Amino acid sequence: MAIVRKACLSISAIAVLAVATFVKTADRDRQALCEGGRYERSAVPGGASPYIGLSADGVSGQFLLDYGATRSSLSASAFTASDGSVRKAAISLPNFQRDNFDLRRYDLPLQTAETQVGVIGTDFLSLLSVQITGHTVFLGAQPCQFNALLAHGLIPIVQNGFFSSNPSSIRSELPNVPVVFIRLGEVRTWAQIDTGYDDILYAHSVDINEALYKRLVDAGIKLERSADISVSTCEGRESRLVYTVKGRSLFIETDQAKPILETNNFHLILKRSNGCGGIGAMTAPAAQLGASFLQIFGTVVFDPKSETVWLDGNASRGQ
Repeated sequence: MAIVRKACLSISAIAVLAVATFVKTADRDRQALCEGGRYERSAVPGGASPYIGLSADGVSGQFLLDYGATRSSLSASAFTASDGSVRKAAISLPNFQRDNFDLRRYDLPLQTAETQVGVIGTDFLSLLSVQITGHTVFLGAQPCQFNALLAHGLIPIVQNGFFSSNPSSIRSELPNVPVVFIRLGEVRTWAQIDTGYDDILYAHSVDINEALYKRLVDAGIKLERSADISVSTCEGRESRLVYTVKGRSLFIETDQAKPILETNNFHLILKRSNGCGGIGAMTAPAAQLGASFLQIFGTVVFDPKSETVWLDGNASRGQ
């Protein structure tokens, strides 16, 4: 299975190891919309990527729920192992026993207060129903009930060919990663929901590939260059251009082009082709959303067994 490689935005060296664990009384009253256990969600300072507490082979710590990665991994440091090796471990996820993990060195400028022990990618997440509501995460092994989610005001986005518990249903040219559909002006395409892409420097970052950039320019959408950023990729560091679009909203839509929400607060970041794969290597227009979009989505439910992602139809618009 291919790995979706992401670039982390460069953050100036600030020795911050403070916790950004969310604790809100209101979240204690939020209910599971699908069957599943409740977990407290945490994040790095100023970040939005969701972490929860789990254990693997008796080692407890924070695990990143990363829908932009197709392979799960464990910290090579926490397990005194060499980077790139593989370990079979028991993991405290619903309905899981032992499975294979890659061992990785996590070189992160910011950390949660509790040590990060691992990353849960879509090799595991595609077998679980996951609800993220504010500061709470619910995980379960059962598919969600379609009518129950509709009754709670959630809107389905069918994932046909994009995200599924059945890998054979994924298009051959795509990774098993959930998507929403986005529209800017008359240009519409799909965008991966990359919860592991903590877009701290530019909130609501939308990475776009060269094909989508060309489509936007050809459609007469004025992209204003606002900054250059340095990113770390599998091939080393590279510079990427940041664009803003004045006077236009970005719409998040269903697979049937039904608008769910819109925002005027977003940044486009051009991801040029390199040897790391992902949307940058694709010839068709494609995009990738940073984790801060979770704040706009309100409640989001990933239901791979029904091949559906659900967003809160009552989420605030015009953010």
